[in-house]
Amino acid sequence: MSLERIAKSLNRDQGQYKLISLVHHYPGIKGGVKWAVATNLSLEELEKVAEGELNIFKPFILITPEQGKAFAEFERLDKRLEMEELRHHSAFAFDEEVEGYVGAQFMHEICSGLDQEDALDAHIVRTALKQLSDKQQRRFRLFFYYGYSENEIARIEGVSQPAVHDSIQAGLKRLKYMLNW
Repeated sequence: MSLERIAKSLNRDQGQYKLISLVHHYPGIKGGVKWAVATNLSLEELEKVAEGELNIFKPFILITPEQGKAFAEFERLDKRLEMEELRHHSAFAFDEEVEGYVGAQFMHEICSGLDQEDALDAHIVRTALKQLSDKQQRRFRLFFYYGYSENEIARIEGVSQPAVHDSIQAGLKRLKYMLNW
């Protein structure tokens, strides 16, 4: 089990402290400290309350609950901005500046070695993809085009991993039906 999952579990079970991953908030962080503990307790009080369950997170720094709330608010706003950014892009529009180049290059590489029949099949698949719901298109784009995992998509959208999985599977089932696969 990853340290993030253990921290999430401890955070659910504890009211006296919250674990915060500094690596998550500061990618590329240097040094040995990778965790912060938001609490009003002193280090001695914390060690008594935690009964050794925080040992795997050492070394960590102590921060106030208010600072912990600031981390949580930042993460919530960051997820919201990521989600808004994703919603404002068409799932298969390759005419944006960066996506335009990457998408056009991708399509060129795919189609350059294809005969007319295969190129037509690629067009049919793209047309079928556009028939999916906006949510499914967005999740397909993140999963298949950008290579995000189901867990990463769930974190970005603020939903559960099974919800993302079910959505992608339902989209695949619909595509198979539309394309007679």
